[in-house]
Amino acid sequence: MQEKGSALYLTLLIIISVLSLIGCSVLLFDYLQQRKSANLAAKLLAILSISDAIYVIAVVSNPTPQIDGALCVIQALLKQSSSVSTFIVNFFFCLTTFLTIVENIDITDERYYKYKRNAKFFSILFPFLIALIPLTYNGYGIQYYACSFKTQNDYWIGEFLLFYVPFGFFFGSSIFFLFKITRFLSEIQSNKLGHEDYRVFRRTLIQQNSQIVVGEQYTRFLFYYTLVHLFCWLPIILSSICEIIWKGDFVWFGGISYLCACSQGFLDFVLFMISKRVSSRSYVQERSNSYMSVEPVDIYRGSVVYNSSL
Repeated sequence: MQEKGSALYLTLLIIISVLSLIGCSVLLFDYLQQRKSANLAAKLLAILSISDAIYVIAVVSNPTPQIDGALCVIQALLKQSSSVSTFIVNFFFCLTTFLTIVENIDITDERYYKYKRNAKFFSILFPFLIALIPLTYNGYGIQYYACSFKTQNDYWIGEFLLFYVPFGFFFGSSIFFLFKITRFLSEIQSNKLGHEDYRVFRRTLIQQNSQIVVGEQYTRFLFYYTLVHLFCWLPIILSSICEIIWKGDFVWFGGISYLCACSQGFLDFVLFMISKRVSSRSYVQERSNSYMSVEPVDIYRGSVVYNSSL
C-alpha cells in the first residue's frame, strides 16, 4: 500500500513539476523579450519564476532521500532559499502597488530607482543568506519526501525563526497593504466628482474613473496571487507543525504539501495569463468608447501586464 502511495505521489509530482516548469519558462521568455523596457513588476515576476523553478527542480531531483549527505543539504538549502524568495517577491508586489496608488510615489524620483534596486537585491540575496544559517548548526536533514529543516528535539526552533516567521511577516504585510489599497480606492470612489460636474470637469472625471477601474482590477489580481501563494505554502507549514506537536511523520500530508508547493509556478502562469487578458480587454474597451478622449491613467506603475508581449 505504501509503495502504491509513493508511486502515485511521484507520478503527480512529475506531472505538476513539468507544468510548473513550462509556466516558468514561458514567463521568463516573455521577460527576456521586453527586458530593456521591463518595469519593477516584470523583474520581480522573473525572480518569482526562477524561484519557482529552483524549488521544483530541488524537490524532483531527490524526491525520496535516503542519505543524509551533501546532496541532501543542497536540496534543503535550495528549497529554503527559493521559498523565502517567493514570500519576499509577493511582499514587494503589494508594497510597490501601495506606494504607487496610495503614496503616489513619482517614478522619476531618485528614491524610486533606489527602491527598485533594493527590491531586486533583497529578493535574491536575503533568502540565500537566510538559507545559509542552518548550515552553522547542522539544521538540515532527511525528511520523508525531501530534505528540509530538522524538527527533532530543539531543531524546530530554527525552522520557526527562519521559515515560519518570514512566512507570517511577509504575507501578513502583503495582506495589510492590499487592504490599505482597497480602502483608499473606496474613498476615491465615494469622493469622486458627481455627474453634474461632468461637463465642467470631463477630463478629470474620466481620469478618475480610469484610475479606480484599473486600480481595483490590479489590486484584485494581487489578492488572487497572494491567495495562490498561501494555498501553495500553507500546507507545508501545517504539515510541519503537526509533526512537531504530535512527534510523528504525517506522510500523506507531507506529500500533498509538496505537490501544492510545486504547483505554484503553473498557478502563477495561469493567473498571469488571465490578468493579462482581462487587462487587455479593459484597455481596448476604454479606448474604443466614444467619450474617452484621453489616455487611460496607468495607476499601477508596478503592473506587468501592459508591458507583456503575451
